[in-house]
Amino acid sequence: MVKGLVIAILAILLNAFSGNTQTDNYDFHEVALKGAWHTEDTGEKTRYNPVEGTKPIYRQISSSPNLLYTQLPDENTFFTDDMGMAAFEVDRLGNVVWERKVYGETYFGIVPLNENEIILNILSKNKMIRLNKKSGTETIIKEGQFRDIAITNKGEILTAEAIKEGKVLIMNESGAVTWESCQAFLYPRGVCQKENGNILVVDFNHKAYEIDYNTGDVIWEMSGFYYPNSIQEMGSGNYLITDEHNNRVVEVEPLTKNIVRSFSDGLWAPNYARELDNGDWLICDTDNHRIIQINDENELVWELSNLHTPNRATR
Repeated sequence: MVKGLVIAILAILLNAFSGNTQTDNYDFHEVALKGAWHTEDTGEKTRYNPVEGTKPIYRQISSSPNLLYTQLPDENTFFTDDMGMAAFEVDRLGNVVWERKVYGETYFGIVPLNENEIILNILSKNKMIRLNKKSGTETIIKEGQFRDIAITNKGEILTAEAIKEGKVLIMNESGAVTWESCQAFLYPRGVCQKENGNILVVDFNHKAYEIDYNTGDVIWEMSGFYYPNSIQEMGSGNYLITDEHNNRVVEVEPLTKNIVRSFSDGLWAPNYARELDNGDWLICDTDNHRIIQINDENELVWELSNLHTPNRATR
């Protein structure tokens, strides 16, 4: 009687878990075997058998309960790992499908252009390149010290000079500068173009700015940050900002300059955050050596860990 009851309860739980873990035909067991995450939560991370044709990366999901979250990414994730001296593309299960590691190269910024080509910022070599992942062919777009890469509304390249009194620049694929800010900044970091064409930038003088695209002048600014590192216009029109040395990511309502949402749970020097199409936030939790995705309830839903110092990530 008792044995039968236990079996019945286990069956109910298994059905419930299966219902909560089925995503695009990736069920609980298949995901576990392919190594998207595991049940251990110790200092000893393990490598998993990769999907055929890929290379595994150290990773774990540490949210509780493990192996029960259903939402795997729909797209591959690209990221640069500065002190790890590597740039990666990983699939939805966390397997490395492309990587670049060259001795002496550090990277800060990556943008996929199409299936085979990316723009990659090689910080240590002071150059931004267009790279064909398949053939390995690379073309120098622009030489100089840059932080962050974004694509403008017209398909050009938006970046910031990683120098004292650096400016925000827009250039074409040949590297010719087609627009620049009138104001120089202390050490400009993250950049983004708004839907209306104006440019957002955060600076290591602890401020965020909006620049009028037509005049190049600053028309909005907000202080109170501590080395902000990235900024993005969200779907709501609010601004998503990584406040690095305050160990938080914040959503700011620009008209009132009020922080309407903040996430800081366990973060350590986050360098970058982006709102995804589904409203989740993708965050480079840099000094925790991981990239995480959180939902609107501030719950951890996806993670790549045991990285070095990831500084930029995109899907």
